[in-house]
Amino acid sequence: MPSRFRSWPCPRLDILSTLCRLHSEGLAARTLTGTVPTEHEIRELLRFEQRSARELQQVFAAHGWPGLRLVGEVGTEAAWWIVMMCDRHIVLQRDAQALLTDAVQAGDAPARHTAYLRDRLLMHEGREPQIYGTQWVLHDDGQVSLYPVTDPSGLSERRRAVGLPGPGAESDIRLLSFTRRPRPGAQPWPSVPRP
Repeated sequence: MPSRFRSWPCPRLDILSTLCRLHSEGLAARTLTGTVPTEHEIRELLRFEQRSARELQQVFAAHGWPGLRLVGEVGTEAAWWIVMMCDRHIVLQRDAQALLTDAVQAGDAPARHTAYLRDRLLMHEGREPQIYGTQWVLHDDGQVSLYPVTDPSGLSERRRAVGLPGPGAESDIRLLSFTRRPRPGAQPWPSVPRP
């Protein structure tokens, strides 16, 4: 099935190259020897997050969200995935959410990206259930479980509205099961002002 987004020509190959490199480094950092990460693997993930957050902030400052018109489908998918993996950089994720929301409204990014990132931020806050059912928690024993969802009866419709498959999609688990748990006693994050 052909995509409705054009991915070539990509006007900013330099940014696309950076995003693809970070994505590749992130995949390597998330390749685990076992079900639960070792201390060494956690240190590698932290290094990846630091480097990625720094480089993404530069891209955001210069260009806003690296959307379809700037870096094509491959680039915008990579940018979204990298932001999702920078779990210890909530300010970056919040800034990205505002930029990404604007990009989606302008037709420059898929709506499912904002759904995933919104759920991720809600889960990390730990005070509200997620909306789209995209976030799973990895437990110490290697099992995964769906983070609580608001209004489960409307979940299928909410997911369909943003272009996601039905609830509990295998891709959700594969993509995002390895994440940090909500902080105990977390306070709500202040909303990020948008221009």
